[in-house]
Amino acid sequence: MAKYIVCVLVLSTSLFAKAKETVLETDVYVGDTIHYQIELTEINESNLDMEEGEIYEDDTMPSYKVFDLVKEKTKIKASIVFYKPGTYFLPVSWDQNGKRLKSTETINVKSQLLGNEIDIEDIEPPIYFSGPFFLRLLVILIITAINIYLLYALYIYWKSKPKVMDAIWEKQPILEETTKRLHSIELYFKSEIIYEKELAFKISEYLKEAYSKKLNKDLLGKTDSEFLAELFDRTHIDESILRETRVYFRNTKYNDNHTKLTKESANSLWEKIKKDFEL
Repeated sequence: MAKYIVCVLVLSTSLFAKAKETVLETDVYVGDTIHYQIELTEINESNLDMEEGEIYEDDTMPSYKVFDLVKEKTKIKASIVFYKPGTYFLPVSWDQNGKRLKSTETINVKSQLLGNEIDIEDIEPPIYFSGPFFLRLLVILIITAINIYLLYALYIYWKSKPKVMDAIWEKQPILEETTKRLHSIELYFKSEIIYEKELAFKISEYLKEAYSKKLNKDLLGKTDSEFLAELFDRTHIDESILRETRVYFRNTKYNDNHTKLTKESANSLWEKIKKDFEL
């Protein structure tokens, strides 16, 4: 009887076991990049696989693209960028007890369009240049050669001039970008009016600059979503903090936000950000 109970428990655990799937982003729009992770949790699960490249839901254009795919024995990480709105199941599958299972994680992608956009105006045709093509090309080459020669002659002349140095001139120290952005935030706190939206932009820029230096990687060109996903992969900052910060930046920076903050609330927000991001 005891053996029968153990067998039933084992079979029940295998039946209801489910691979652990994680998507960092919550609100996903067309053009956004999400960061997906799946991990097998049971010993009877194996052969985890995921398609990479452009995925077509129909014959017209790809619906999304899977890239930066990292495969391990029981874990897969990937980035996905979406080209069209809709509800998607990712192309992930694995074996469980001899049966091939597929991912049931749904990704709801919203459209950026509101439906009241103005039609694109017709593009005017390019200006037509008359005259033989080779004659025009020859004139362009001659003018280009003359300009290059004049620039080179000017460079030679400038190099040949003696340099006059002022003995009392002293080169001013150059502040690091991180220090400049930090100083910009501190000066903004002294303003008579502090707008939440402008403060959010300054804090976002400072975080990217600071972590570019910490991680030795240029993060300034990344969107807020991409930047926070990079911190999720490369730091031990809690996932809930990153998710909360992403939602705050989206709602504050890109909506019609004219909220004014008191100096106390602005300083409180700044201290919380520094504590959460260990700055």
